[in-house]
Amino acid sequence: MSELEITDVETYVVSNPWKPWVFVELETNEGITGLAEATTHGKPRTVAAAIEEMQDYFIGADPFDTERLFLEMYRDEWFSKNVVNTTVISAIDIACWDIKGKVLDRPLYELLGGAVQGSELRAYANGWYTDVDGDPEKFAEAAERVVNDGYDAMKFDPFGNAWERMTRDELNHAIDIVRAVRDAVGPDIDLLIEGHGRFTAGMAVEVAEKLSEFDPTWFEEPCPPDSINSLGKVAAKSPVPIATGERLMTRYEFRDLLANTDVDIIQPDLVNTGGVTEGQKIAAMADAEHVNFAPHNPQGPVATAVCAHVCTSVPNFFIQEVFEDYDVDWKTDLLEKPLKIEDGHLHLPDGPGLGVELNSDALREHAYNEEEVHTINLFEKDWEGRSLPEN
Repeated sequence: MSELEITDVETYVVSNPWKPWVFVELETNEGITGLAEATTHGKPRTVAAAIEEMQDYFIGADPFDTERLFLEMYRDEWFSKNVVNTTVISAIDIACWDIKGKVLDRPLYELLGGAVQGSELRAYANGWYTDVDGDPEKFAEAAERVVNDGYDAMKFDPFGNAWERMTRDELNHAIDIVRAVRDAVGPDIDLLIEGHGRFTAGMAVEVAEKLSEFDPTWFEEPCPPDSINSLGKVAAKSPVPIATGERLMTRYEFRDLLANTDVDIIQPDLVNTGGVTEGQKIAAMADAEHVNFAPHNPQGPVATAVCAHVCTSVPNFFIQEVFEDYDVDWKTDLLEKPLKIEDGHLHLPDGPGLGVELNSDALREHAYNEEEVHTINLFEKDWEGRSLPEN
């Protein structure tokens, strides 16, 4: 056991209008700090408060003890299987790994087994269809811009605010959107169709059958995450590969997913499902079943850096989600050295640990203000625009 110990924690909430970001810094007795992200889909102040309430688990701990910290923070919390708890666990785990890398003067991916996938990771664009108003022609125009930006893969939800079922007219309209995008970008671009957990099993199979004409790379989260049985039925019958997992917490839920369905791609969100330690375990479980690993990541820039390190270290990595080019224009200001995404590829950060540090001036400028935030509701009309409500 080293003499290094965690002495304090700081949280910073940033007012991204559609999804406030939560960043975390652990301080140590030797002046080395560890950075992490603790963003969820809403409730940023709840997560920040939970980090403070759970600090007895990690204040005074050795940051090299990541396995013990996960065990105690998960086991000892009575209602441990909830996103607030696992997001706190994730943040502490990630920050500890950042500290390890800084102490050893090595980038995180080297501590995880090396850059199996190299220094550049294939990425797909999301967040690019905020001004399309459900119009197939506008979707097509926006998709062409994504290709011009250098991406050869993109994800989108063409289903509006559907829940469980769609009328025949609504379904036909959604298929028209997919058709328009495919016609606009041609056959060599990967189209990833987002379901956002909208459909019953039967409806999802019908949607998948109609989507198959356009050769999508995957159909994501077709059913609500609270029903693995429904997902299993869809995966068994769908002509399109099924991807899912963004709302599953820890390896325990992924164990059940892999054991009871034939999904093709898993998508853990590393800042919600247990961090670096748990992310590598989940990837290994999937690799044993020859299932691909493609982390969910509609989060802030620190989460993207975490994904880069974990993804390059696992053999079954497929592709990484990024919003960096289609988010608030000041997102790059949050890091002292912005992440590099070029020609649709995410470059590994340089430097020890995560290789990124927060810009304190930008944190202050964009500090959380609830009047600036309208957390996205995927069942609200026109959610795609991510805009603030009119006053």
